[in-house]
Amino acid sequence: MIPAKTGKRPRVGVFVAQGIIRDLKMQKGNSIYKIKHLVDANRIAGTDLFFFSINGIDFDNSRINGVYFDYAKKVWAEKIFPFPDVFYDRVKGIMTFKMSGEEVRRRFDSLGIKKLNSRHFFDKWELYRILQSDENLRKHLPATRRYNSIDDLTEMLGRFSKVYLKGRTGSRGRQIMCITKLPDGGYDYRYYLDSVTVKKTYDTSHLGKVTESFFTNKNVIVQQAIDLLSVNGRLADFRGELQRNGKGELSITAIPVRLGKDNSPVSTRGDSYPFETFFKELLHYPDREITLLRSRVEQLLLDIYKYIEKCYGPFGELGIDIGLDNNNRLWFFECNAKSAKVSLCHTAGAETLLKAFLNPLEYARYINSFPHRD
Repeated sequence: MIPAKTGKRPRVGVFVAQGIIRDLKMQKGNSIYKIKHLVDANRIAGTDLFFFSINGIDFDNSRINGVYFDYAKKVWAEKIFPFPDVFYDRVKGIMTFKMSGEEVRRRFDSLGIKKLNSRHFFDKWELYRILQSDENLRKHLPATRRYNSIDDLTEMLGRFSKVYLKGRTGSRGRQIMCITKLPDGGYDYRYYLDSVTVKKTYDTSHLGKVTESFFTNKNVIVQQAIDLLSVNGRLADFRGELQRNGKGELSITAIPVRLGKDNSPVSTRGDSYPFETFFKELLHYPDREITLLRSRVEQLLLDIYKYIEKCYGPFGELGIDIGLDNNNRLWFFECNAKSAKVSLCHTAGAETLLKAFLNPLEYARYINSFPHRD
């Protein structure tokens, strides 16, 4: 049984890829762990939860062909839903013969449909400039500039021995290349796609061609590389999972530590550990030192979240990537409006995992309690 809730039971529409809808119709929901956890959490939240893709939207008749879990029959079923009260966007920008993901978001906005997050993505360059305007956060930002030509790269390599090129809207480490200036005058460059690729060149012109072919467009930044904490040469950083609950209160759900693969320029797709476990068992930090570090990390994460909300509007959840260098200094790297929660799911206990998927639904109830705008 789903417990009764006071107030209106909101329709929460979760925007997902068409492949997920296909799998749900084939009764494969239990194999999609994020879907399963969300459905389990909704037993407590009690929202009218459904999932839909771009192909199920009928703007002419203001309805959606969605898929929901029938708790009584324990099966996935299809149903025609009115437009949602709260829009939970979990899909990247996509294009079909009908319309783009951006068009869906624009039209939902025009209808006044509430959304869990004010934005569905961040431009790294825009966000860097915004955070740089805050005196407290500025000292946590690596030196960064837009990449327009090889001249921008060589200028940064003149200042720093190692830099990163990053796609301004890339995610999961796929639009990142690390370039290191070598003592013999050459350059080491590496990136991670399906595996780690490491190559070397002595030709600056060739390096420019490599970067142009790797990045599909010119929307790229070049950023100072930070001498991050590492274990046996594997880079470590933190993914802060922050969320608002059913009262609109902000809290930190988890801070898993991510440890990259051997020689990888990024920490994603490696191993992950609970914060205390990583520092106690792998680095043998004393308990007091772990407590003090976690306090510093939590404060920075909260400061970043609140400043982003100040500039962009409210968010129900964000994944924020920060790192610790070998001089004990904290650095901000990236903010994710659609955290995949991979590291969290690999490291969290049952109680934290439930909280991570319950909070967005409870927050949806919270924002739905306020009057809709016309």
